[in-house]
Amino acid sequence: MTISIDNIEFLQKTALFRGSSKEELELILGLFQERRIKANSTIFTENMPAESLSIIKNGTVRITMMAGESQEQGLLLLGPGEFFGELALVQESKRLVTARAETPVDLLILTRKDFHAMIDLEPRTAARMLMIISKLLAMRVKTYSERLKELLVS
Repeated sequence: MTISIDNIEFLQKTALFRGSSKEELELILGLFQERRIKANSTIFTENMPAESLSIIKNGTVRITMMAGESQEQGLLLLGPGEFFGELALVQESKRLVTARAETPVDLLILTRKDFHAMIDLEPRTAARMLMIISKLLAMRVKTYSERLKELLVS
C-alpha cells in the first residue's frame, strides 16, 4: 500500500521530519510504504536482517531484548509519531531487538534502499533525519551505559 497525501501533515509532526516543508515531503512521499499490523503480532525479532525504519502512525509498539535464556527484557513502549528500526538505515546488520504490536498498529516504513534514494532526491531532509537519528542513538548509548554501570556496581 502506498502512502497517501494526508500523511504529509502527520510526518511534519514527527521528530524525524519536524521542520521539513510540504514540498520536501511531497518529493519523498512515494518512498514510504504503509502497513497495518494486528495486535500482538511480531513486527521483527532479534537477529533478523535489518532492512527498514518504521514510524508509528497509530497504536503502540513494544521493543524488547533477550536478557538471557528465553527471558525477554522490555526496553521501550512507543506510540504515534515515534520511530524504531533506525539502525537499518545506516548499516546492514541484524536486528538488535524485537518489536511487537501491543495494539493494532499502522506503520509508515522506509527501507534502506529507499532511504538512499531519499539522499539523492532530497539531501537536506535526509541529512536532518540522520542528525535526529544520531542524537537519539547517542542518548540511548548514554542511558544504557549508565544502566550498565549500575548493574556492574551492584
